[in-house]
Amino acid sequence: MKPTLFLTALMAGPIVAGELTIKSEPLESTLTVEATFLPSDSTVFRIDPKQWSKFVIVDLVKHGTVVKMDDALLTFEREEYNNHLAETKESKKSREITLANAEQELVALEITTPRALEGLKLAHDRAQESLDYFDKTGRTLQEEDAKEGLDRATRSVSYIEEELKQLLKMYEEDGITEETEEIILKRQKASVKSARFALKKATQSSAWALEKTIPRQAVDLKRTFDSALLAYETGKLTLPRALEEKTLAVAKAKRNDAEADKQLIELEADRKFLTITAPADGIAYYGEIDDSSWSVGNTSQFLFKSGSAPADTALMTLIPIGRTLNLHGFIGQSDRLQISSDAKGSAEVAGLENSAYPSEVTTLDLAPNAAEQYHVEMEVQLPEDSLIVTGMKAKVKLTTYRNDGAISVPKSAVTTNDGKSTVNLKMAGGFGEPHEVKTGRSADGKIEILEGLEIDQVILIPDESK
Repeated sequence: MKPTLFLTALMAGPIVAGELTIKSEPLESTLTVEATFLPSDSTVFRIDPKQWSKFVIVDLVKHGTVVKMDDALLTFEREEYNNHLAETKESKKSREITLANAEQELVALEITTPRALEGLKLAHDRAQESLDYFDKTGRTLQEEDAKEGLDRATRSVSYIEEELKQLLKMYEEDGITEETEEIILKRQKASVKSARFALKKATQSSAWALEKTIPRQAVDLKRTFDSALLAYETGKLTLPRALEEKTLAVAKAKRNDAEADKQLIELEADRKFLTITAPADGIAYYGEIDDSSWSVGNTSQFLFKSGSAPADTALMTLIPIGRTLNLHGFIGQSDRLQISSDAKGSAEVAGLENSAYPSEVTTLDLAPNAAEQYHVEMEVQLPEDSLIVTGMKAKVKLTTYRNDGAISVPKSAVTTNDGKSTVNLKMAGGFGEPHEVKTGRSADGKIEILEGLEIDQVILIPDESK
């Protein structure tokens, strides 16, 4: 190739599709958000009973019913509740009597416990004294008395027999025994016989006392003392414990009684859930408005006659008449980074031709929810005769950026390498020369040029098909 031809080819640069004269024109980027119309305020009805758990539906309004203030929205069966309440009130009287008896028993036990301990101590002390006296003195005296009784009986026999012997000797010397003497002799002989029997009896009694009665008495006194000691030692442990147990039992009974009274109060308060009425004129919706969205949830499983409504679950929501409707939607992270907290736009509603209701962002969450979505609330201007109601959907087109005097070029005209962006600027000789620029926002296939180009300059647009 000749040098001149090579230089011409080098200066020609890349193949171009055309030229673009730089002008100032608006550049706008938008974001479309799927949103739902929700009221500015509403009342969600749920039952949160403390005691009663059976809520069988007797009657209810249909979803979307217009109601007046104090109209019944939900009515539950109450006969079983009334019976249970009556029984609970009757049991309260029984509880009061039982508690009063327990308290009186405690008072009595507080008095009798010290007395019982005192009695056991007295019985112990007396048994101790009796045993000590028997061991130190009584046994010896009884043994001596038993022996002395035998000795007395022996002496008595000896004395009486000697008297009889002397009488016989005396009467024999007279040679004649008178009638009186016979009588005396008979008496004396009888006395001898009695004395001998007394001796026999004393012998046996003394032996029995020494061998049986006195040892047995020793055993009995020792057992009596041991029993008294055991009773006293046991009483010192068990009687205070019984008093303490009774005290704790009464305290527990009082707590149980107080808890039962509390439950009765709560049961009576649960009556208010048996009929749910409208606090204002409005429209009844099944389900609830929660987390900036409306959902019927699982209400189809229980919102019907004879259905059992669960506790702590949203049943219905009342939308008051005349409440302002706002738009609520959720956006992802990339959209959240583009939108501002005061972005404006318009809402289109399917089914309403040429609808473009002015809208403006009023609330924009800073943190995502569990689904990594950001809630956005928008104020919308609706006509007074609008047919839009809670739960309807809209597509809101929000302006995320606008520059009325922007300099913008097609994205294909910008080449970026090593962090530097350039365009092919047309020079005086008609050939292109790379020219560094600073870029900004992109929209509709165009990119904003913040620095590096001026109005009426011409750039060459590369032909991407080549």
